[in-house]
Amino acid sequence: MKTLLNPWFTTGCLIWLTVILLRKLGHPLPLISGYVDDAFAIPVIANLALWFQRVLIIKNNYYVLSPRQVIFIVVYVSIVFEGLLPWISAIYTADWVDVMLYAFGGCFFYWVMNKPLLESRFKSQGPRP
Repeated sequence: MKTLLNPWFTTGCLIWLTVILLRKLGHPLPLISGYVDDAFAIPVIANLALWFQRVLIIKNNYYVLSPRQVIFIVVYVSIVFEGLLPWISAIYTADWVDVMLYAFGGCFFYWVMNKPLLESRFKSQGPRP
């Protein structure tokens, strides 16, 4: 559960929530709506994937996503959101800047957020005198 309490993950979720609320209220912020949420897309998605792996598949808090897995997430999101959806529907637009932001977000996730959860030093030593 601590994986979902990562401050970067929380920040990304709050940014997405803010973007959605502002859009629904008819007051979108162009810079945040257009680019900041895309920069946080991969860290949020990858952190959810990491949590899923740690809790349901691997069942180990020391597990981290491999570079291949992070690259797969970046490529998959790029293809779906910047290739497939704009091709299927006129509602979506392809933007190569978004692909670069996904790649930046993937690097940020891998180097900053993708860390094993370490248990507290005092927890593992048992009760203190």
